[in-house]
Amino acid sequence: MAKSLNKNRMMGSKIALLITLTVVITTRQFFADESLYHEAFELLGNFMVAICAMGRVYSTAFLGGFKNNKLVDHGVYSIIRNPLYFFSLIGIAGVALISNHLVVMLGLPLFFILLYSRLIAREEGYLLEQFGQDYIDYKKRVPALWPRFSQYRAPETTQMYPKFLNKAFLDAVWWLSALPFIEAVEYLQDLNIYRTFFAT
Repeated sequence: MAKSLNKNRMMGSKIALLITLTVVITTRQFFADESLYHEAFELLGNFMVAICAMGRVYSTAFLGGFKNNKLVDHGVYSIIRNPLYFFSLIGIAGVALISNHLVVMLGLPLFFILLYSRLIAREEGYLLEQFGQDYIDYKKRVPALWPRFSQYRAPETTQMYPKFLNKAFLDAVWWLSALPFIEAVEYLQDLNIYRTFFAT
């Protein structure tokens, strides 16, 4: 069940990424290069992507190696049930802003909200089967996608699996590659290396 959920998420993510890349590469940005809007969205987007990358690494430090085997309810999981999805949505919105393509800025976050909403509902059913009343109590205490910072708690020490943390760091690099990639596309478009279509 868990593998099936992850496979569906990865497939949806790949489709969204492919559509986004196609739009970014083949069309002009809606907000012109060096305009106030362009620079502001790019700056905000980079900040959001950085938050995403750091947040996902931090979340993995608590969950890596325990997923589906243990109900983790401390650290970031004491303030939000789905921190990896929360930080991913921040990152996705950040990448959308960096793109400066209006269709991407509106469509990409909406697509992932719909994708994650369905995924969270299915995962909650699976976790309920796995952990029963403990998960019901956890759901009552901790919100799904909006952190409740006042109830943060963490032990003095916690067990960690380096291989999961290493994977999270590599994942962070992919998130941070959005800006140089989009900047490279902008540069090639400015040089008229290939034909682009209308602004999106």
